[in-house]
Amino acid sequence: MAENKMKQVAELLGVEMGVPFNIKREKVYRLEYGPYTIKSDGVYDKDNELRSGILTWLLNGNYEIEQPILDDVEKHYLEGVLRPFKDRVNYIYKACSMFIEDNDAFINVSLNRYDDVERDDNIPLPYFHKDKMYKGMELEKEYTLQELGLFLDE
Repeated sequence: MAENKMKQVAELLGVEMGVPFNIKREKVYRLEYGPYTIKSDGVYDKDNELRSGILTWLLNGNYEIEQPILDDVEKHYLEGVLRPFKDRVNYIYKACSMFIEDNDAFINVSLNRYDDVERDDNIPLPYFHKDKMYKGMELEKEYTLQELGLFLDE
């Protein structure tokens, strides 16, 4: 009997066995049955149905695995900082300051005010080198907690 090669296939595609991922086609549109998971006998959709054709399309380069915006360290940090305010977060964005060096950036968090005043609260986080941290975030793009994969287990 031949050895199962799905673990090697998962590594080739840059994902882990059993860990959910999303798929993009034409580099823009996310496939609607995600997240997907690679198991020992193929690719499964969110309803745990085998999607045999998707593996072929991934290997041929017709589909692309969507990489997470934040790495695990960045997620852990933001979840820790935002936990007391998570129900008030409007959006999070990466910005550069016109007063600091070009390579420096910071994360800003926009929160709904707790007292229904018309303006929002903002939490600017410490500066960092924009090419070394939060590399998956685009400058000035507003992200929701869900888009960043934050607090998904809660």
